[in-house]
Amino acid sequence: METAGAIVFLPREGNGRSLMLEDLLFEPAALWLAETLRRGGVERFLVVCHQNDLEEAAACFPEGTELITTGTEDANQRLSAFLGGQTGRVVVVTKPVQLMEEDVKNLLSEQPSQSGDDRETGVCRIDAAALAAALESGADFETALRSRADRLGGRSMWLQSVRPLRTGWRERMEAELLARNSGAVRLMEAGVRIMDPNNVYVGPQVTVGAGTVLLPGTILRGKTTIGGACEIGPNSMIRDCVIGDRVTINASQLNESTVEEGTKVGPFAYVRPNCHVGRDVKVGDFVELKNSTIGEGTKISHLTYVGDSDVGSHVNFGCGTVTVNYDGITKYRTTIGDHAFIGCNTNLVAPVKIGDGAYTAAGSTITDEVPADSLAIARSQQVVKKQWAAKRRSRRK
Repeated sequence: METAGAIVFLPREGNGRSLMLEDLLFEPAALWLAETLRRGGVERFLVVCHQNDLEEAAACFPEGTELITTGTEDANQRLSAFLGGQTGRVVVVTKPVQLMEEDVKNLLSEQPSQSGDDRETGVCRIDAAALAAALESGADFETALRSRADRLGGRSMWLQSVRPLRTGWRERMEAELLARNSGAVRLMEAGVRIMDPNNVYVGPQVTVGAGTVLLPGTILRGKTTIGGACEIGPNSMIRDCVIGDRVTINASQLNESTVEEGTKVGPFAYVRPNCHVGRDVKVGDFVELKNSTIGEGTKISHLTYVGDSDVGSHVNFGCGTVTVNYDGITKYRTTIGDHAFIGCNTNLVAPVKIGDGAYTAAGSTITDEVPADSLAIARSQQVVKKQWAAKRRSRRK
């Protein structure tokens, strides 16, 4: 079975940096290109770049990509070896460009509808065997490419509909707009509703399920995966997260965490890395989570910090709860059992454990374990001095 491959050059510009490693929106242009090629049908990648760009380039392309540095003696041999393992067509990208998914699919089709003889576009399709034969005859890569690319089926295979990347703020603005639009179009074609595509920003590796609604101000970055029937936004940023179905995220930020189905987050919540939030949880306004697991059905409604904690299911957090996890040197964990009730303005001084079904009284500072089904009261006893205020006012007169 034939497979499509790609050979991508990342040339450096006059300032010593490749334009393909500059960010478009939040990701390098090379990552946008790699994801577009992959979705268009490319399965194997070979990248040619400067020695100092190897690490950045490798991060932009799929696992298994072969990388070659420019100027190495065995570059042609490695190119030939890559082509020798390629049974189908190869897309070659020699210049900094932006492509759309339909460009790639068209180029890999039997008879491309948008090809011409403009070799300056920097993007073409060629038969792997034809290019390998030219390299084996002793030609350098550029000569081999230009001498063979226009002899496939009697027509040229250089792609015409190419958006070149160039320096300058106007060109940068145009490239950013194209990236923004391509991200929105890709999701809408997959059944996502975007109320204002001009005000939603979606990275090239983001996936969103059908039926999800993205409200204005939504920013989806990194390797974020969002399920179906969600409502995201307004004004929410999600980075490198896995979000389940039927999740609502309102005016909040989430980073490197997992949120299971049916959960509601926000408004104005902040989920920091390494959190796992279970099903049907409420993470309300001005709540911050960090490095914590939250069990199913738990409610953290407002003005609460939960850090370095393992929280059970169906726990209720009163307003103003703080897990006191840091003593200035070391971070400690808090453990809260199922069905516990944490009273308002409770300080849980870690390391500490709250048992299943236990209660803490409002205003308590808990430093010791609270057994299951117990009530912990850790606050000063109230003292009332009758008529104290009246006597004080009398003295002042």
